[in-house]
Amino acid sequence: MYTDIVFPENDVRFIAINDNVDSAVQTDFDMTPIRNFFNELYARDTAKKIKSTFKMKGESGKHLSSNPPFGYVKDEKDKDKWLVDEKAAEVVRYIFKLCESGRGPLQIAKQLHNEEVFIPKAYYAQKKGKLYDGDPFKRAQSTVVRILENEAYIGHTVNFKTTSKNYKSKKRVDNPRDKQLVFLNTHPAIVSESSFENVQKIRANRRRPTAAGKLSILSGKLFCADCGAKLHYCTAKGFNPSQDFFNCANYRINMGTCSAHYIRNVTLYNMVFAHIKKMLRYVQQFEETFVRDQMHRMDKILAMSISKAKVDVVMLRRRDEDLNTLFKRLYEDMAAGRITAERFDLLSSEYEEEQKDLKMRIAELDDLIENGETQTKDLKMLLIKVRKYTDPETLTFEMLNDLVDKIIVHAPDKSSGDRKQKIEIYYNAVGILNLPTATEDDCIALHGRCKGKKKAG
Repeated sequence: MYTDIVFPENDVRFIAINDNVDSAVQTDFDMTPIRNFFNELYARDTAKKIKSTFKMKGESGKHLSSNPPFGYVKDEKDKDKWLVDEKAAEVVRYIFKLCESGRGPLQIAKQLHNEEVFIPKAYYAQKKGKLYDGDPFKRAQSTVVRILENEAYIGHTVNFKTTSKNYKSKKRVDNPRDKQLVFLNTHPAIVSESSFENVQKIRANRRRPTAAGKLSILSGKLFCADCGAKLHYCTAKGFNPSQDFFNCANYRINMGTCSAHYIRNVTLYNMVFAHIKKMLRYVQQFEETFVRDQMHRMDKILAMSISKAKVDVVMLRRRDEDLNTLFKRLYEDMAAGRITAERFDLLSSEYEEEQKDLKMRIAELDDLIENGETQTKDLKMLLIKVRKYTDPETLTFEMLNDLVDKIIVHAPDKSSGDRKQKIEIYYNAVGILNLPTATEDDCIALHGRCKGKKKAG
């Protein structure tokens, strides 16, 4: 394109000394296009070999990045092994803690700057005894985001996260998740898995300050019962705290498709906090009863299904391996002339169809087993978080995020003449909790859980 079109059109003289090319000298036979063609083949072949080498390395579970992420260092004896750099790891843990307490990436970056925490480049320069040219505390918001979303900090290796369109392009594009390879527990974790999952939930429901610069800790957790949209936090600089309110985002953007579902922030805060305190008091006092009730709610049929699925999946995988062996023998029989090509096509198509169904069934059973085991794991994690909070005085963002999955707000009901509004609090792992009434609470305090009807006291 350049030598035949761009350069001649712009009166550019092209000289390649080593190849003895000069566009100003006319020759009867120009070897340049042929030479370019072979150079292109060489470059393509080299790129293919390099890509194949990286593919093999990535599929084996080894790290593909030349440098480990901030918080890790390479082992001097084994360069493929990562070790925790404890000083840098403390910064990573602090960033996750700030996010869990309700701060966004920009707020975290500003706080770290104010506290004079070194950015990664300045930290590495300091370790090497060099001076960093620039502000050593000013970090970009994107740097914080990359740390918060990096699965390496829970000990996992994720390979092939990005790719290029072809060997000529230097631009990297994100790979779909199903084309990435995840290897679990390949190196020491810096943050816990529960903390990482918490942060991902917060990032998925990230809150932004209003034009007035205000935030509500309930933002991102509230959803409309009728249309499923989030509830929007509404305030103004002149509002006092009792005037701030929520309404349906769908109603706000497109009036008429849903009702407002109006509810004051302070009212909702008090209702949610009161229920959380009651839940904490009940679970902390009667943990065994709570666990027994929740395990019972997980449905005996589901438990039996999981047990059966574990047996079935082993049998199906065994049959899948048998089919691979049959394919090989079938091909050998055709090659040896023991069966005809038509017979081979008929049998192989039947086996392929059966193997396709097997793989789908195995995937379904794996999902069933994983979901059942995740429920038990999540319940245990909820109990750990419940124990953190004893008689709290205020509702914090961290407490809300630890305990509550979402809050559903219904439209107000004025049919009785009074304004009544229903909210549903979905707790992590257990969903809606029907806690004992005040009378039942008194009864439990004296006698434990009542089997029959008893008067309070």
